[in-house]
Order: sequence, then C-alpha cells, then structure tokens
Amino acid sequence: MTSRSLVAFAAALLSGCGASQVKVIGAEDPAYSATQRPDPNARIHAHNDSTIELPSDEQIVEPDHPAVGSTQERALVHIHAPKAICSGVVIGPRLVLTAHQCVAPDARGPHVASGVHRIEVASSTLTWTNREASHVIVPACEWHKLDLAVIVLREPVDWVKPLKVTSAPGPGGGVQALGFGKCAGETRGVHERIGAVLSSEPDAVIIDVPLCRGDVGGPVVERAAGDLVGVISHQDDPDGSPRRTTTIVRFDTTATRTLVEQAMAVLKGDDPAKLVPLVCE
Repeated sequence: MTSRSLVAFAAALLSGCGASQVKVIGAEDPAYSATQRPDPNARIHAHNDSTIELPSDEQIVEPDHPAVGSTQERALVHIHAPKAICSGVVIGPRLVLTAHQCVAPDARGPHVASGVHRIEVASSTLTWTNREASHVIVPACEWHKLDLAVIVLREPVDWVKPLKVTSAPGPGGGVQALGFGKCAGETRGVHERIGAVLSSEPDAVIIDVPLCRGDVGGPVVERAAGDLVGVISHQDDPDGSPRRTTTIVRFDTTATRTLVEQAMAVLKGDDPAKLVPLVCE
C-alpha cells in the first residue's frame, strides 16, 4: 500500500465522518468510494420489523465450490463463525464486510477477542483459500440496531478485486443479492437472486428478494453496475406470508465509514483498546 493511496483513502473517509466511534472484537487499503456523502446527522436506529430472522436453511451451508462467475461473485466469501455460518464480501485486501449478528451478536464496548473461526475466499473456480480474522470491528450496540461488521484478515486476499461502493438506489432500483443460503425448495442460483428496492431509509433498504439465513452478511449490489450498496440482514415479513422482503444495511452512511476508518487504523497498528464505541440510538 503506497503512502499516496493511504492519504487519498483517509481523505475520502474523513470527508464523511465525524469523530472516530467504533468497537473492535478479537486480535491495505480498501477499494472504497461512495458517490454520495452520507448525512452526518442521520441517526442509527432499529428497523421496525415483524421478525429479525431469515428463514432457516435446508441444511448447513457448505458450498462445494466458490461462486466465481462475475466480479461480484468472486468477492463473495463464506464465513464460519462460532455461532453461525454466513456470507460476506471483500472490500479491501485485508477487509471483509459482513453482518454484526454473524460474528459478534452479543458484543458491546471496545475490546479485542477472537470472533471468527474461518473465512473462505475463492482462489479458483473449484477451490477455496482459508483466512483467519485478527479483529472484528462492530458498533457498541445490539446487532439489530446496526447489523454491520468489518473483519480484519491476518493475511491479504490480494487476488480478489474489491467491490466499488455506491449509494443505495431509491424505490424501484434494481438490485442483486448474493449469499450461500439455501432454503428448502430453493432452485435459484447465486446469480438469479434479483429484485428491486421497495423502500429506502437513512440506514437501511428494503428489497423484494426472499433470502435464507446463510445469506446473512452477503452483499447486495446495484444491478446495472454491480457496485456494492449494502449487506443482507433480516426478513421483514412473518414466515408463511405471501410477501417476502429483506432488509439490507446500507453501506453509504457515516456509521459505515467510521467502521472502515477504524479497521484501517487497526491495520496501521493503532491500539484497538483506545477506540471509542459507536453508540447506537
């Protein structure tokens, strides 16, 4: 990572952030950019859902081979955490974005501890490469108030092209969801999980794409350009409802920029114990 690239990245982050406020769990420069500066006055809040879980998967999610048919699929990772098996997405050589509930659902306040067993990253169309997490950076609140985490890898995955970040589309905008969940009776492939935005909030977007529990933490991309707009969190409708929608956490907000900024600081050697918690409303 060159000093020029680090300075440029830090400037881009700080233009949308206030004071550093974040939480780290456990012991490069991401290709991160946003086309719209987030509202620094936007409050982080829990979404008012009828449920906060996706339907159970038909079986433990253990894909035989990576999904590598596109740049977006190559950036998709498979996460084995102590209490869950989830999806995630590469946003930098040593940074992976996923859901808070996957890696540290009960975590509060700044501290360091092991949080993720194994992260599988596609190394070819047939094989995975395993990586371990040195840190997991999350906000100091319950996951359903801000379901977002940044995993810092011990070793880089510099053969993967990180996804570009863009602002979440408004209602009617086309999106594609990616993940390794497989509900009972599921017949769609990874590339077929497409739909549209139904509504947009300061910190979340509701999409009309039904997903499964193993998809949690996986990326949602803008359909036309394939740029990253958020990560999968939970469903909004009760099981059995004819309406099946999913909440995704936006990746173009001040809170997200703060998490990435803190991950960058840890990569540079800053003491995680000195990080200030991100307080959620």
